[in-house]
Amino acid sequence: MPSRKKAKGKARKAAKEAAKEEDAAKPSTTAPAAAANQQQESLNAQMQQLLINTLMDECRNVEEQCRHGFITDSHKDFEEITKFALAFNNKFWEEPDSTNLGDCFEIALRSTWDEFYDVWNSATKMDLAISCFTWAGTNDIVLEDGHIEEANANAAIASYLEECNAMHLRKTQASINSAKTAELFKGDEHTVVKYLRKKIPCSCLDKKYKEVKSMARMGACYNPNCNLPDQKIERSRMLYCTRCSQVNYCSPECQKADWKIHKEDCLGYMKEKANFKMKQKA
Repeated sequence: MPSRKKAKGKARKAAKEAAKEEDAAKPSTTAPAAAANQQQESLNAQMQQLLINTLMDECRNVEEQCRHGFITDSHKDFEEITKFALAFNNKFWEEPDSTNLGDCFEIALRSTWDEFYDVWNSATKMDLAISCFTWAGTNDIVLEDGHIEEANANAAIASYLEECNAMHLRKTQASINSAKTAELFKGDEHTVVKYLRKKIPCSCLDKKYKEVKSMARMGACYNPNCNLPDQKIERSRMLYCTRCSQVNYCSPECQKADWKIHKEDCLGYMKEKANFKMKQKA
């Protein structure tokens, strides 16, 4: 989405000013500690609302900029999708210290399911949501002086929604490829730029792609106890699980060491694939 840091700064400043005005207008009848707690709660609530409003304003203020394929039929659709994207994005970052990317996606999905049921259950609207995140990720690169970490997150979310859409709505694949989204979230510039460039219909990332295409594309070893720095190795040197094709490793040693952990998931992926093939034949 548009820069969260910038939007939070604007929201925090506006919320503090509003809280000061509100506090000055009230008579001093509350005990100091209770008053401080009440003021902080009010400040937090105003910050959250102002953050949403600020981001919505930034989303609307793009008429003269390329939307990189994020085009809606009406302003109503535009607002619905951007509100969904903002809500999903905020919930995704609700536990920023979480090391489990799958948990972050699960929290965001469950938290937005009821309010945005129509989006989650429409392949067309999901396509728009994917375009919204690829638009945001592209802007992170071309408009925000190379905010690669934010571009990584937006690309990973776009990939996750794409996987959900393909599995649950379009019925074109058996399961979600979590390794793909993880590689985008932790990926190098080459990986992220290449992914986003393939998703947008414009040429806005062509120049950037020429700059990064000579960089080695790095992948993450699925073994959590891998000894490599950040568990990363060149993708061309990686091995993948031949049973499920869902996870990658840096070496046979790491693959063997992780088998006890991966075994259950691997068998689950294989079962999902078998069921999917049976349904296609039926």
